[in-house]
Amino acid sequence: MADGGESPRRYSAWSEIPVPVLRVFLAQLVQEMGLREAGRLIGRGREQVRKFVTGKIESPHPRTRQQLGDLYIERYGRGDRVAETLVQAPSPTPLKLILPKGLERATGDIRAMFALIRKHPDAPETATGVEQWLLRHVKSEYSSEQSYPAAKRAAPRKRASKAKSGQ
Repeated sequence: MADGGESPRRYSAWSEIPVPVLRVFLAQLVQEMGLREAGRLIGRGREQVRKFVTGKIESPHPRTRQQLGDLYIERYGRGDRVAETLVQAPSPTPLKLILPKGLERATGDIRAMFALIRKHPDAPETATGVEQWLLRHVKSEYSSEQSYPAAKRAAPRKRASKAKSGQ
């Protein structure tokens, strides 16, 4: 998280993370993905995100702080871990945090990155295999999203025409 390439400090609970650390973390998220996407990750609007990052909001609401702290821990891990352990249960997708929204845009970015890698003279031969693996992985993650159909609109009511009375 620091500019000198240091790894971020790990905390064992979201409540231990100081507000200034959360502010810097959210500012990095905004740089990576924009105000709206960063706000979507913590369940807040872009204006609230902007105000917190710029310091107009000194301390976020406790629920917002918890969501932001949980996201921080998800990204950087807990401080109480001694060794990495295999997680059996599926966890929120880390690739969705760094790739653009939507399968087409995400796969387009991956293909563009690997096209640049293959142009490099020292590119490893395994780049194509890694690209294919990553594309399959991204496809499976994005396919787990539920797309909801557009809401059906009710058909307009027909007005009952008044019968002409016999004159």
